[in-house]
Amino acid sequence: MGEVIRKTKNGKFIGWYLRFVDADGVRRQRASHQGTAADARRCLIEIEARIARGKLGVPERDKTSSTTIAELTERYLQEYDSPRIKDLARWRSKLRYHLAVPLASIGEVQVSQFSVESAERLRNRLMRQYAANTTRTQLSALSAALGWATKKGLATTNPLARLPMPRKTVRLEYLSQAEALLLLTTAESLAAQGSLRDELLAVAIALGIYAGLRAGEIFGLRWRDVSFSSKLLTISRSFSRPTKSGLTRHVPLNRELSDLLSAWRSRCPKSPEDLICPSLDGKVWTTPKQAPRDLPRIYRAASLQVPAAPWHCLRHTFASLFMMSGGNILTLRTLLGHSDVAQTQAYAHLAPQFLASEVERIQLRNREE
Repeated sequence: MGEVIRKTKNGKFIGWYLRFVDADGVRRQRASHQGTAADARRCLIEIEARIARGKLGVPERDKTSSTTIAELTERYLQEYDSPRIKDLARWRSKLRYHLAVPLASIGEVQVSQFSVESAERLRNRLMRQYAANTTRTQLSALSAALGWATKKGLATTNPLARLPMPRKTVRLEYLSQAEALLLLTTAESLAAQGSLRDELLAVAIALGIYAGLRAGEIFGLRWRDVSFSSKLLTISRSFSRPTKSGLTRHVPLNRELSDLLSAWRSRCPKSPEDLICPSLDGKVWTTPKQAPRDLPRIYRAASLQVPAAPWHCLRHTFASLFMMSGGNILTLRTLLGHSDVAQTQAYAHLAPQFLASEVERIQLRNREE
């Protein structure tokens, strides 16, 4: 029967080692490369099982011994599938982008040699080079691949599963009411000079600020999704794909946006999809694959600082102005289409007066002053 040994050197822990008797009767010792005693014990059980099968004349080679992390992640990208993935090619492309940096460091490392200590060194190295959110995204992509490999029996453990991840930070870039108005009026002023592209851009900006739509939702919105009688927008697409959550939601259409869309309808370029904000592809107006990149030009024309995410800043502006005007956080969650209210909580601090008034609703005694 083998044993797991906690090995130290000069009083410093160096790892969990395994002692076992090999198939030829020789007592051996080797590093487990596991982060915990429990994982080392599982590794020992697997080794002894292979030795037992060898004694029965059914030796089995460890398939993970020479597989590199790069090879494993590529197999994950090719073989993994889920009904939650709406566009498999886009998912693979995005994941390859997130995996590129960590694989540049550890891609050639064998899966069996990637320990918790190795994962910790990788995390620390990435955190020194990248923002916390970027590092978290990169490590999450790698962890997903290793988790899949563990379930498939291609790896014995996922060292990243127990590793504390960088704390997620929320970057809220939004415009004040005056700045939002300035951006809108600047866009409308440029559109009045006769450029159809600028007029389309002004409509798109209004949809972001007045309805809080994501860029993909703006450029996937069709005229059939607008009900002028019910004063509602139906949000069911992001570009030509389903929305980020996969769900359809309804956003009230305020008077200013309703008037703008009514005026725009007769001048809107015709497209096969009947889009509100189509993109010109050659000679055909159609659904764009990404949001136009010339929005920073409108910010600069309005003498406003260009945000890191110009289109998403419009969505943040809608949410921020909604909360600062006394809006309810749960209502905002519905309007934005967040699947988790924790995402919407990022805006809660913007309504201190509203939150204070809500707390004042709790009164145990009648006040007579």
